[in-house]
Amino acid sequence: MRSRWRPSPAEERWLEVESRLGAAVSRAVAAERTGGWRSTGPLARIALFVLGLVAAALILGILGFRDETTLLVAGLIAAFAAEWLTVAKRLHASGVEEGLCVAGFLMIGAWITTVIAPRSGFAGGTVETLVLIVAVGAAGLRLLNPLITTCAVIAFVYWVGSTATARALDQTIGGGVTTIIVGCSLAALALMLGAREYRRPSHDRMLDWLVAALPVAAYAQPVNWYFYEALRIPGGSGTVRLATAGLLLALAAALLVAGLRRRRHAPLLGFMGCVACLAVELRLATALATEAWLILCGLAALVAGVALDRYLRSPRNGFTSAALTHREGPLDLLQTAGATVLAQSTAPELPRSEPPVAPGGGRFGGGGASGSY
Repeated sequence: MRSRWRPSPAEERWLEVESRLGAAVSRAVAAERTGGWRSTGPLARIALFVLGLVAAALILGILGFRDETTLLVAGLIAAFAAEWLTVAKRLHASGVEEGLCVAGFLMIGAWITTVIAPRSGFAGGTVETLVLIVAVGAAGLRLLNPLITTCAVIAFVYWVGSTATARALDQTIGGGVTTIIVGCSLAALALMLGAREYRRPSHDRMLDWLVAALPVAAYAQPVNWYFYEALRIPGGSGTVRLATAGLLLALAAALLVAGLRRRRHAPLLGFMGCVACLAVELRLATALATEAWLILCGLAALVAGVALDRYLRSPRNGFTSAALTHREGPLDLLQTAGATVLAQSTAPELPRSEPPVAPGGGRFGGGGASGSY
């Protein structure tokens, strides 16, 4: 089913195929299967996204900063401009409409924060910040952009950790543990939702980005407050927080199992992030020097990599570290096939040889006569 407001799942899948194969897909086929929707490459998308943000800022500057209503008017103009580019020009993931949409939603959210009365907090956190986070998340969902939605979820996790309720819990269970619990819980939820197959590639990417980024982001927020103090006084404030280590260890095991079963990179990246966070947590609990700890971690990673490589020399459940062929691998096979095709297309055509005797008579003139000697 086609929609005017965004590409259909089938059209989005064809946009994904076109972005991966490039010139291998003909323009006529791509235009027919994508429904006329257009996208850009990563570098152009980033540049156009910045251009969209600048355009939204110029709209606000032209209207002036007279009162709070200016934020609403500028936000509506930027949001409507983004919708016009999406619907009329059929742009999807092109950058400029994304910048306008994000800036427009942020300005509308900022206007909402000015009219909230009375100014109070939700569970000890500021409602204004939560409104801006929701505005960014809504823009990410409208654009099907995994980067924007991931940034909104990470900001929400940090907002939860800044509430008075979270600070009260941290005094009981340990500093920053509430943030880690919320982040790991959301990462586990994204991992569970990623078990099913979605029709839109953007939905898969949203969940994959959350699975890969949330564990590290959730752990980085509380650890930065006491990390440098623990480095100055090794072992002084680095007591092992069992809740943090247990959560990271359980999440790492779940990510590793899911990544191996689903053959997906995002859970494996999340697993490596959890392992790095566990290494930092263990470092804060020891009195070793930073250089000695880095050497030990490097040696452990080296030994684990060599052992895994030797273990996977024989295929294990579809995984192997050996070459797929006895030669250089699939790339060598593709190079050989390409050289063969080029050789056939560029080889000069040999002249056809003519038989010296034409049985049954000459080639012209009859009676065995021939036109050559």
